[in-house]
Amino acid sequence: MISRSLFFRQLFSHVAIILFMALTLSASVVYYAHQNNTGDLTIKLRKIADFFSEDLKTGHIPDREWELASQTIGAVLWLEDNNGQIIQGSPPVYSKAKSYTLHNSVDYFKQLLFSTEAQNAIIISVPVLIEDGPGRLLAYYQISPFYLKMIIRSYFFPFIAGLVAAFLLALLLSQKLTRSIADIATAAKRFSAGDYTSRTCYTDKDEIGTLGKTFNAMADAIVHTQQTRRNFFSNISHELKTPLSCIKATTEALIDGIAVNDQERTHYLERILAETDRMSRLVHDIMDIEQLESGKMCIKQERFDIAALLLHQADTIEMLLKKKNLSLLLRIQTDKRYVLGNADRFAQVLDNLLSNAIRYAPSGSHIGLLLTEENKWLQVSISDQGEGIASEDLPLIWERFYRVDKSRDRSLGGSGLGLSISLGLMEAMGGTITVESEKGKGTMFRIRIPWQI
Repeated sequence: MISRSLFFRQLFSHVAIILFMALTLSASVVYYAHQNNTGDLTIKLRKIADFFSEDLKTGHIPDREWELASQTIGAVLWLEDNNGQIIQGSPPVYSKAKSYTLHNSVDYFKQLLFSTEAQNAIIISVPVLIEDGPGRLLAYYQISPFYLKMIIRSYFFPFIAGLVAAFLLALLLSQKLTRSIADIATAAKRFSAGDYTSRTCYTDKDEIGTLGKTFNAMADAIVHTQQTRRNFFSNISHELKTPLSCIKATTEALIDGIAVNDQERTHYLERILAETDRMSRLVHDIMDIEQLESGKMCIKQERFDIAALLLHQADTIEMLLKKKNLSLLLRIQTDKRYVLGNADRFAQVLDNLLSNAIRYAPSGSHIGLLLTEENKWLQVSISDQGEGIASEDLPLIWERFYRVDKSRDRSLGGSGLGLSISLGLMEAMGGTITVESEKGKGTMFRIRIPWQI
């Protein structure tokens, strides 16, 4: 119904514009045709006035010559003075109409077209001198029916044909416009009904095509968001299910008396504590994500020693490095030590990146931790010699729960929130985080943060 209504509105507007332009053009053509015709009569009348200029000085033209002049131009002639008094000749009776007698100036010639019940006529006047006084010579010329029919044949029928052609063109244009809008509307209706594969085919380079492209892009974004949401709940469920299952099994074992001594009991309790810590970290990560995305996270900016923080992080991961037979290559290549940010949150970012590097680095390799200066920034680079990340996966690693290797055992990976949180934290502190990686050649993350004197 909306499409049909729009179609008729567009069709009516096109036809109205075309009709107005056609009428204006036709009226102009008829006017100029008439002007050309009366222009010839005016020239003839002026020539007659010039020819009788000497006789006009006496106030009278010989009757024979007057009659011959009238027959020559095919019009009724008469002379008037400045007051409208007839001096010679006899005008037709309907030349006394008000529309004629009001134009009694002799400073210029005047052409008048008016209709009587019987015929159409033209009255033309040109200024002359009569006995050294102002006056005018007038001619009454009847427009023949043939002339009017000629105008109709020449302009009216082509006008009708053009109007029909314009109507058909307007019909096609309106159909094209409403067809494209209807296609977009149909795609949107199917999409809203749950068909998330629905897309519009109209993506031309005009404004409607831009609307179609925008709809398709919006639909893709919604599908991506829906898929991300499903993945989020799926991952959350799995991340919580694994430690809960472990806690449940360990607790049941303790209840059943499987621990025969304090050492075994302590071992099982430590396992429960570790899984509880894992769940706690997951909950905190989810809270951080929510606060970062909603803009509710309050990060207190302060001046802290980034070199000291790197040394502390190196000590913290020492046991993890030994467990995987890895070495840490820490280098500080700047004398600038202080930056503006939040030490705890920056340590959280470092912990996420270093944990990833340890997790994916092959045994016997080394992890690089480098601090350098770049203009008004201090840059921390964390590199590993792991498998690297494929180029098509690089833009996606910042998404929540995204895993590059989906076949990898989840026990080897984190929750999938670390990089997303790290990116949000660095942006909140006015810094940046970027990644460079190539499949089979390792990965390097770079953190930049403004330094302070």
